[in-house]
Amino acid sequence: MDHSKMNHAMMDHGDMPQGDHESSCSMNMLFTWSYKDTCVVFNWWHIRTRLQFIISCLIVVGLATYYEYLKFRFVKYASETTASNRVSTTTNGSGVSQIARREKFYRTIHYGIQVGFSFMLMLVFMTYNGWLMLAVVVGAALGYYRWNDSLVSLPMEQRSLACH
Repeated sequence: MDHSKMNHAMMDHGDMPQGDHESSCSMNMLFTWSYKDTCVVFNWWHIRTRLQFIISCLIVVGLATYYEYLKFRFVKYASETTASNRVSTTTNGSGVSQIARREKFYRTIHYGIQVGFSFMLMLVFMTYNGWLMLAVVVGAALGYYRWNDSLVSLPMEQRSLACH
């Protein structure tokens, strides 16, 4: 079917008034510093103004910082439950497998949340917008600075912001 002869009059634009075209999301596949018409992960997170862009950058900084906090909380939870499981194994040998399964389930849920969150930050990075990329890096650095003391004993690959 030849679409080159398609008439624009045949295209349905819905309720959009003539001449009132709403801006659409731009999808950059090359690095850019422009903020106009940038959509961050979702269609509804559409940046049209400089104020929206500044607020979006601050939100991304907060999300990346929160990601580091989640890592801190999950590591702390894992170390606390490991210590309490050691105590319960010495005192009660019969319930160890049930405790171990429950803790493995909770750790799996925590891991899934952490991976999902990191993939969302990766998608923000993949907007190829330099400012949003810097916001992810700044947020991760702030979070790491704030909560890195508890993560020092971990291998380096578990301490860094990585999508997986």
